[in-house]
Amino acid sequence: MNKSHFNESLLQDTNDNKTQTDDYPEFLLPKPIRFWLLMIFEVPSLACSLVLLYYLFIDRNLRQSLSNHVIMVLLIIGLFSQLIDIPFYLNYLRINYVWPPITISCLTWWFAATGISNLTNIVMAWASIERHILVFHDQWLLTKRKRLLIHYFPLLTIVLYGFIYYIIILLIFSCENMYAYEFDWCFYPCYYNNKSLALYDTIVNSILPTPIITIFSIALIIRVIKQKQTVHRNFDWRRHRKMVIQLLSITALFLFFNFPMTTLVLANACGLPNGATGQFEFYTYYLYHFVSLLIPFVCLGALSEVRKKIKQMIIFQTMINVITPGNVLFR
Repeated sequence: MNKSHFNESLLQDTNDNKTQTDDYPEFLLPKPIRFWLLMIFEVPSLACSLVLLYYLFIDRNLRQSLSNHVIMVLLIIGLFSQLIDIPFYLNYLRINYVWPPITISCLTWWFAATGISNLTNIVMAWASIERHILVFHDQWLLTKRKRLLIHYFPLLTIVLYGFIYYIIILLIFSCENMYAYEFDWCFYPCYYNNKSLALYDTIVNSILPTPIITIFSIALIIRVIKQKQTVHRNFDWRRHRKMVIQLLSITALFLFFNFPMTTLVLANACGLPNGATGQFEFYTYYLYHFVSLLIPFVCLGALSEVRKKIKQMIIFQTMINVITPGNVLFR
């Protein structure tokens, strides 16, 4: 998520008016509404993520399923947003400044907001590519060596790249950050002032994953339809349906909230003046928070095995409550 142009325009508005503001000057959605809209989803989303990860890790079949690994990664990195990015933003909406107003708060928020959101973009891009392998070229993954090279290594490399890259540019890159605690997101990290680095981060980590996700997701649908209609090929739709539905459901949610923001970032990178889109600019960045909040529910909807286990647990707990000694009726 690239908010450098966004916050820069806010600072310019502040300087032009020679006043200091604690809120977006043109954001028509009041802070209390923004706060409660996020808060309503925050706690259930966090609970859903933890429950999903619990079952995905303890159940051997779910844990070893290759199609579930990218979901596990998305849920784990999503916790950074649910536990850091969104709480920081909620607190900012509540008290009108970043708290605690110290350097580590801004660095942590930048990492959770920019690093994790862009890492999510890249993981989603790889997932859209890998689904083609899992569905149409599963013979590539028959041996342990092939699974290591084609499945585990790319996913691990992407995660390490995201963490190492943003740790380096936020903590080691030689520039002086300006920590503006009165601004959402502490203004923005100083590496955006380096044109080459900012261009690389914007294009490669923020913009490029979205067209990759779109193209490969559409291609997956087309290939599935063609395979089902081709009588000369044996395509086991029942076997692959779950993997296809998993990807497409998560992709649909991701693109719904991410595509407008990516379009705006691309337009800014191509020279669109800040503020030219008016309210659209504010809402795209605000609504992007719901990606990490809603992904756990979409994942739950795509994992029928986990839903069955949760349902069984609820039924079992209900039965225990019914037959406890205090509730038994003697005739």
